[in-house]
Amino acid sequence: MESMSTEPDTGGLLLRPKSVQLVPVIFEKDEEPPEPSRGGEKCYACIVSKKEKPELASALEEMGLEVCYSETGRKLPANVPDECRIVFVCEQFSGPDYERLVDKKFRVVGQPCVLSCRLRNKPLAPSVRPTYSCSMEGTVICFTGFKDKEMLHSVCSKAHLMGASIRKDMTSSVTHVVAHSVSGSKYKVAVGLGTPIMSEQWVNECWAHRDNIHINAHSPDMMLHKQLPFAGCHIALEGYPDDEARHMRDIATDNGGMNGELGDAGLTHLVVADTVDPSEIPVTSSRVLVVKQQWFWESIQIEACADEALYQAKESAHSRHSRQKASFNSSLHTSIDISFLEASLYSLASPGMKGLGKREARKLACSSTSTPTKGAGPPNTARYHIAAELLQTEKNFVNILSLIVKVFKEPVERPQQRGGAILSAEDSKSIFGNIPEILTVHQNIVRGLEELMAHWEESTSIGAVLLLQSDELLRVYPPFVNFFEMSKEALARCERVYPRFHAFLKVSESRSECSRQKLSELLITPVQRIPRIILLLQDLLKHTDPHHNDHSTLQQAVDSLKNVMTHINEDKRKTESQMQMFEVLRDIEDCPATVLSSHRQFLRRLDLLDISRGHSRGDPLALYIFSDSMEIARRRPSGFGMKTATKPFKHLEFLPYTYIRSIINFEDTEDVSGGFGLLVQWPEDPQEKLLVFGPENEDSSKSETVRHLAKLMADAHFSTDPDQFVVSCSADVIHSLSRSANSTTIHRALQYGLTLPPPPPNVLCLYLQWCQEEGEESILQS
Repeated sequence: MESMSTEPDTGGLLLRPKSVQLVPVIFEKDEEPPEPSRGGEKCYACIVSKKEKPELASALEEMGLEVCYSETGRKLPANVPDECRIVFVCEQFSGPDYERLVDKKFRVVGQPCVLSCRLRNKPLAPSVRPTYSCSMEGTVICFTGFKDKEMLHSVCSKAHLMGASIRKDMTSSVTHVVAHSVSGSKYKVAVGLGTPIMSEQWVNECWAHRDNIHINAHSPDMMLHKQLPFAGCHIALEGYPDDEARHMRDIATDNGGMNGELGDAGLTHLVVADTVDPSEIPVTSSRVLVVKQQWFWESIQIEACADEALYQAKESAHSRHSRQKASFNSSLHTSIDISFLEASLYSLASPGMKGLGKREARKLACSSTSTPTKGAGPPNTARYHIAAELLQTEKNFVNILSLIVKVFKEPVERPQQRGGAILSAEDSKSIFGNIPEILTVHQNIVRGLEELMAHWEESTSIGAVLLLQSDELLRVYPPFVNFFEMSKEALARCERVYPRFHAFLKVSESRSECSRQKLSELLITPVQRIPRIILLLQDLLKHTDPHHNDHSTLQQAVDSLKNVMTHINEDKRKTESQMQMFEVLRDIEDCPATVLSSHRQFLRRLDLLDISRGHSRGDPLALYIFSDSMEIARRRPSGFGMKTATKPFKHLEFLPYTYIRSIINFEDTEDVSGGFGLLVQWPEDPQEKLLVFGPENEDSSKSETVRHLAKLMADAHFSTDPDQFVVSCSADVIHSLSRSANSTTIHRALQYGLTLPPPPPNVLCLYLQWCQEEGEESILQS
């Protein structure tokens, strides 16, 4: 952009007399102009058009301008003075008439500029350059990487016509950089400052939408046209397995790069795997930048080409270690005991320290624990060594949680980074859950254990430290453990959907502090922690005398941790049931939202047939059995619904158990086998209805189903006798009920010898009234 001349923005408004000089109007006139008015100086707007533009004229008049028309801009009406403040509004920003206005330094604007200013209730800003629209108003651009001067001039002219300012040098005042490639000092400064780096397509897209006054360069759709991080890069890989190399080549192509091999003409970068010995890196041209794989993934993460000088692959091992350590400490803003972390990760990779006996493993764990004691050395007792092992493993666990929070969670949420936060708050919560709260609880446990171990006595109570945190453990662990499977799914989804997050994991997991452990492997440690603490406390309990003051406290601590595990299992069962209920709502068309309830649990699904017509070839149904109700849905044939519906089931009835009077156990016949019914009465309808179901396959157990439903009905009616809700009768009742849809179910049940429980008084009165209307004298007399 060195060839471009720059001009600072001018202040003030077009209509202020002191900010704009009087411009002599040397044009043809219809006749001699009238004497200028002494009451005040007028400002004019000349619409250069062959037809009237009422909307544009109205906008100009609202700005206090006198409006006139001219077909070419060369001939003005007679009422326009020779000397006045005037702005020309042109339809086309091309042609000899437009060029003449520009050459004579007149203020020229386009219709979108006028309408945009009216929309924002702002006057026309003064500018020595023509302004077609305000799409880039307030934007300060620096161009870099353009070797084609004609392309640069075209893009720069479009930006000027849309109200942008252009700077030659890259400074903090620049709001956007337009880069044709990712090389050059201006580009690196922009990356360091976090300035948005756009492609020339950004300017071209804004120009393509220049007539739309509701779209500007800062809109989300336009900001998608960022320059890709590998634009202009010709990349070769060294030391990668075939699958990983193929994956990286695809990513390089998607991000503007070109793939090549070592020795290709025009090669710009050689990306070397971490497993390659620096001394074995192939010799390349001095123009080829040899970088480590962190450069590749860091560039994807920040959505810009990272500075290659920070990722040189041939630096010495000592300088590499020092730089990595300094970078890690600066990013954490806090220190983490790496020896503890490595020991804990080793223990995860080798549970129980394979190859060592229990006693040797415990001594090894205790030997790395710095515990100040009185006298010549630590006490050589089993209780002390087990307590020391508990403290050691707690420290290891705390360091792993700190690693998750500082290296993974906080960086992905940090908004003050290039491209903003890597993940949204919702996605981060889905992955990390309440890890910080779990960390706080275990930090308190570590402080309590350290205090006891620093002043160790055989009468020391270890169980008291755990009991003190028992309520907090019960609060923080069930939510994390129960949603752990969902956290894993969220992690996999975010890594698949968000390239920046995928690259961030590649960079972070390659750090030496992670000891090659992936985030998914680190996140499982809280799931395993409570059972491990229970085992250590039980071991400590075995080596504690029953008369010791810590014996009962340890037993209480073990019981409290087992209670945590019980709550975890119970909550997990409830959580799984709730998730199944969401699946029910998802699969059934028109399913009422009232199906979802925090007090309701999904139990099972029964695939049955509707045999109300008295034969086994009925419509397929699905009964979703809940703890307090059931949902009845019609099952659509397999493959149905691609055009007319998207869900496999259609809602029929939602039936609380309190609406069911009885379960009818029909005797098997040649036509119907395994049939049962539900005698139902809805509160708003006194007439009962009999729903009849049959098995879909021979494997179904009617007796087990009837017993299960009777138990649920007994619970709903607060009864201890499920059998009272089950009655038996002949299957002929099914045929009769299907032939007499207008008769009540009670009447048919009595007619065909079905014994039912006594109906409520209001139902009985309504039934007797029906009998009187129908002339059923025998029923009335009985």
